Amino acid sequence: MDKYLIVTGANGYLGKYVCLEALNSGYKIIALKYNHYRSTILNHPDIQYVYADITSDMCNHNELKSAIEGKNITGIVNAAALLGSSDYDKNYAVNAEGVKNVIDFAQAHKINKVVQISSVVVMKKIKGPYGVTKLKGQEILEQSDINYTTFIPAMILGPESLGINRVLKNVFRFPMLIPLIGSGKQTQHPIYVKDFAHYIVKSVENENTTKKTYQIASESVIPFKELIKLILKIRNKKKMFVPVPVFIAKLLGKFFQAVQKVPVFTAEHVKGVLQDSKLDTSMLKQDLDFKPTPLEIALTETLKEIGTSWSEYLVSREEITIDLKKN
Repeated sequence: MDKYLIVTGANGYLGKYVCLEALNSGYKIIALKYNHYRSTILNHPDIQYVYADITSDMCNHNELKSAIEGKNITGIVNAAALLGSSDYDKNYAVNAEGVKNVIDFAQAHKINKVVQISSVVVMKKIKGPYGVTKLKGQEILEQSDINYTTFIPAMILGPESLGINRVLKNVFRFPMLIPLIGSGKQTQHPIYVKDFAHYIVKSVENENTTKKTYQIASESVIPFKELIKLILKIRNKKKMFVPVPVFIAKLLGKFFQAVQKVPVFTAEHVKGVLQDSKLDTSMLKQDLDFKPTPLEIALTETLKEIGTSWSEYLVSREEITIDLKKN
């Protein structure tokens, strides 16, 4: 019997890669799409898209119930996320209530596994509305009776990553100079999006991952300033760093957040840059034989695909469809 995977946020950044990996792993997919500023649809006979908002009651969603009827649903990957909002209630609706709705749906239809995508901000002292509500959603899942696996990533490195494209826009904004918030000593610990998607899908039916929370990142912990230097090295560029006071960066972040649908950066992003990211992947290595792509290779592949189009990834566009061939 065919195996199906439900993916929430399937038309978003991470969701697209999860769908591609799931196809490669032999799953058919019920892809839950939602309003997204850069929506991507994968046209493939083994993917069925259903519009579904996880902030609403999924159990009474007739189209979704019809889509799964008679199918062997192996699990749900909850990759839905709210972008660029500091509104607590909006974040809570997606990151906490949305998780509860996914759990209720899984239990109502006897779906055995929920894979939850959390965030490194749940581990940080300064969380903001996004981090606080992400942690609440994680706690709701951990306190439920459902079989779950949670992944905590830092920056998800890939061509569509808001994080890396914001960095690139800052790096290449001026001909000779790079504005640097603070000292640049705070660490980053990126995970390549293709690696992330691979281990998300691999965890769905792996019994080792039952009721466990994994931190996932590359092998390399790198100071933010060194990450920028690595970008310059890959692009064969030389520039001079110019320190920017933190309070000015925060004010700019608040301004961008107020006037832009997809902010260049927000005050929360500034706070995030000023906190270290260092994750422990030892349990992932033990349970899932975790072998991430080396950071420089992942960054080189990402920069090659982005080219000089980083600004385009930071603005809305019309939904696009990518045609895939069935093997």
